Amino acid sequence: RLENSEVSGLVHLSECSDDYVKNLATMYNPGDLVKVLVLRVEKDEKRIGLSMKASHFEDDEESDLESMSDSEDDDVVMKDVNDAGLDSDDENFVSKLANKLDDKKVDSSVKKSSDDSDSSDDESSSQSSDDDDDDDESLDGKAQAMDTDVGFDWGTNERTEEQKEDSESSEESDSEDEDENAVKKGHKSRKKTLVKRQEEKVISKMEQRIADGTADENPETTADFERLVASDPNSSENWMKYMAYHLSLADIESARSIANRAFDRIEFREEGEKLNVWTALITLESKYGTPTTLNATIDRASQHNNPKQVYLRVCEMMERDVEQSHGDATMVQRADDMFAKMCKKFRSKKTVWIANFKYLLKNGRHEEAHDLWKRSVLSLPSHKHIESMSKFAQLEYEYGSAERARTIFDGLVDKHPKRMDLIFVYVDKEIKHGEVSTARQIFEKIVNPIQSGQKKVKYNDKQMKSLFKKWYRMEDDHGDEESRMHVKVAAKEYVEKSTK
Repeated sequence: RLENSEVSGLVHLSECSDDYVKNLATMYNPGDLVKVLVLRVEKDEKRIGLSMKASHFEDDEESDLESMSDSEDDDVVMKDVNDAGLDSDDENFVSKLANKLDDKKVDSSVKKSSDDSDSSDDESSSQSSDDDDDDDESLDGKAQAMDTDVGFDWGTNERTEEQKEDSESSEESDSEDEDENAVKKGHKSRKKTLVKRQEEKVISKMEQRIADGTADENPETTADFERLVASDPNSSENWMKYMAYHLSLADIESARSIANRAFDRIEFREEGEKLNVWTALITLESKYGTPTTLNATIDRASQHNNPKQVYLRVCEMMERDVEQSHGDATMVQRADDMFAKMCKKFRSKKTVWIANFKYLLKNGRHEEAHDLWKRSVLSLPSHKHIESMSKFAQLEYEYGSAERARTIFDGLVDKHPKRMDLIFVYVDKEIKHGEVSTARQIFEKIVNPIQSGQKKVKYNDKQMKSLFKKWYRMEDDHGDEESRMHVKVAAKEYVEKSTK
C-alpha cells in the first residue's frame, strides 16, 4: 500500500531487486517501509505495477537527503521531548509538545537570520577585495597594453580559413588513418578467428577419432602413436608403424630412437616381437644408412637374438631388394655376399642352405644352385641330407626343371622306400605340376612292385592303409569312376594277400 493513501500496488518478484531473488522473505518482512517506482497503471482492471529495483533510484539524491533530514528532525524532536521531561501519559502532553516545537522554530529562525547577516557581510567584504584586485589588474593590463603594437591584421580571415582547411585536412587524414587501422585490426581479428576455428576443428576431429576408436586403428599424429604404444608396448606392429611415421617425415634419427625405445619396452620373453623390430631397424639402415651402420646393426641384432634368424631375415630382405631392382648388379653382389657369409657362418644348418637354394633357383641360376647343393652335402650332417635334398627337389619343381626334380625324388624313394612322407610329397608335387599319370605310376610301383620291375618292399598295414587313402583321395579329386574302382580292387587284393 502507498503511504498516506488507500492505493495498493503489486511488485512482481523480478522487480524486487536487480539481482536474482530466490526467497523474498530473507530480504523483507511484512510492514517494512520501502521505496517504489510506479511502472504502469491499468485503469480498466484497477491495478498498479510497481518496482523496488535500486537501479531506478540511483540519481534520486534529493529524496535521500530529505529522508535523512526528516529522520534527523525526528531524532531532534524526540531528544527535546526527553530533555524537557514531558510525559506521554500526561493529559496536556499534546499542547505542551506543540508549545515546545514553536519555541524551537523561533530560535531556529533567529539563528538563521543572524547567519544570513554574517554571510552577507562576508560576501560584501570579499567582493570589495575582489574589486580592488580587479582594479589593480586592469591598471597593470593598461600599462602593458601601451607598449604593444595596436593595429588591425588584415590577413586574419585568410589565416583562419587556411587554419580551418588545415584542421579539416588533418581531421580527414586522422579519420583515414583510423579507418585503415580499423581495417587492419579487422583483418587481424578475422585471421585470428579463422586460425582459432581451424584449431578447434582439429581438436574436435581428434576427440571424435579417439571416441570412436579410429585413432588407434589409423594413427596420424605423434600423440596417437604414443597412446598406441603405451596401450600395447609388446606389439611390434605398433612400434614399426611409429617408425614408418617418422620415416614419412624424413626424420631418420627419430625412427632409430623409436626402435631403441621398443627394445627397452618389449618384454624379454617376446623374442619374436623384438626380432620384428630389429628387422625393421636393419631395413632402415639398408635403405638410409651406410654399409658400416648396416653391419653394426646386424651385429647388435645377433647379440640380442638368435643370430641364424637375424641373418635369414637380412638375406630375405636383400632378396626382395634384388627383385625390386630387376637384377641390379650392385644389389645382386650385396645379396650374394650376405648369403655366402650366412652359409659360411652357419654351415651345419640346413635352413640357411635351403634359403640359398631358393635365392639362386628363383633368379634362374641353376648351375650355381647345383654346385651349392653339392657343397651343402659335404657341410651338412648325414641325417639332414634327406630333408635338404627333398627341399631342393621341391624348389626344382617350382623354379627349375621337373625332370631334375623327379630324378632327385626317385633316388630318395629308392634309397629310403619306407619313408611315406617322401612318397606323399613326391605325389603332391606331381599333382600340382599337372602330372596325375606320373602320380598313379608312383602308387602302382609301391602296390605292385614286381609288375613294375621294382624290388619288393614289405610295408606294414598302417602304411598301406594311409597309402590307399591317399591314392583314393587323389582319384576322387582328379580321376573318374573307373580309376576309383581300380583303387578299391587293388586295396581288396592287398587285404586278401595279407590275410593268407
